[in-house]
Amino acid sequence: MKLSPEERKERKREYNKRYLQNRTEEQKEERKEKRREYNKRRLQNMTEEQKEERREKRREFNKRRLQNMTEEQKEERRNQLKEYTKRRLQNMTEEQKEERREYYKRYRQKMTEEQKEKDIITKEKLKEFQERYLQDLTEKQKNKTITIPL
Repeated sequence: MKLSPEERKERKREYNKRYLQNRTEEQKEERKEKRREYNKRRLQNMTEEQKEERREKRREFNKRRLQNMTEEQKEERRNQLKEYTKRRLQNMTEEQKEERREYYKRYRQKMTEEQKEKDIITKEKLKEFQERYLQDLTEKQKNKTITIPL
C-alpha cells in the first residue's frame, strides 16, 4: 500500500515526536549543543544581505505571533519576561552590574537631541498607554461586579 505524501509527512512527524520524547536529558543537551554550533556556523557564513533578510522575517513572524496572542497569553508573556529579567539581574555580579550601568551611561550620552526627544515622547506615550490600560481594567472590574437586589 502506497502512502500519499501527506501521510508520509504525518508518519514522519509522529516518528520524530516519539523519538524526541524518548531521549535522555544528556541526549537532549547534546542535540541542543549541536544545533547551536550548526546555527553559529551558518550565521557566520551568511552575507549581510542574508542576515538582514533573516532579521526581517523574524520581525514579521514575531509581529504576527504577537497579534494572534490572546490577552491572557500577552499577560503571561509579560510576567515571564519580568521574572526572567528579575532573575537575571539578581544573578549578576557587581562587576556586571557596574558594566551595565556604564553601558547605559555611555548610551545616553551618545544619544542625539532628536533621539532624546523621541525617547521622552516614547516614555510619555507608554505612560499614557499604561494609564488607559489601568483605567480599562478598573472599568472591567466594575462591570464584573454584580449587585444582588434585596
